[in-house]
Amino acid sequence: MDKAKIFIFIGVCLLISVFINIALGFNVADKSTKNKELSEEIDALKDDSNKLSNDLTTKEDHKTINNLTENDTAKDIVKEFFYAQYDYNSDSYKSRFDKIKSFVNDDVYGQLTAAGVPDVPNITFENRVNDIKMYLTAKNNILSGLVLLETVYLIEGAETNNNTQIFRLEVSEVEGSPRITKLENLGSFSSVSNS
Repeated sequence: MDKAKIFIFIGVCLLISVFINIALGFNVADKSTKNKELSEEIDALKDDSNKLSNDLTTKEDHKTINNLTENDTAKDIVKEFFYAQYDYNSDSYKSRFDKIKSFVNDDVYGQLTAAGVPDVPNITFENRVNDIKMYLTAKNNILSGLVLLETVYLIEGAETNNNTQIFRLEVSEVEGSPRITKLENLGSFSSVSNS
């Protein structure tokens, strides 16, 4: 009988072991299903997060473009820059370079002052801005376009012919405010009088 009890005991242990293994198997399968569901939910949340991030970036881009084009701040910066840089006389010639710092980024400022600030000649002179025409458009957070600047130069009170210069420029936000980030003089022409 001892052998029968041992066989019964081993049989019961095997039967309990089988039930435990089946229960553990269901538990593992249940955990695996829950892990798969959690993984799918995490992926869905990541997708939602990326979509929201892209939407936010797009809205910020539109806000920046609207800031550049709709509220005229950028256009005012362009106009003020050209008056500061090109409307001067003998007394204000050198100080204009300090005035333009707030309208341009470091690259453009360096471009305008690369040769240094020349000394003021011992004559009276004046450069007056007669007209500024701007043709600007916004794309990819940048306001760009052309500016036609009409000036007249006076030396010792004698007026020269009107001079029109054409500039290509870009305005972007730098540290939260619009600045001219590219400036290129495409050329100039003067009116000719017939005699």
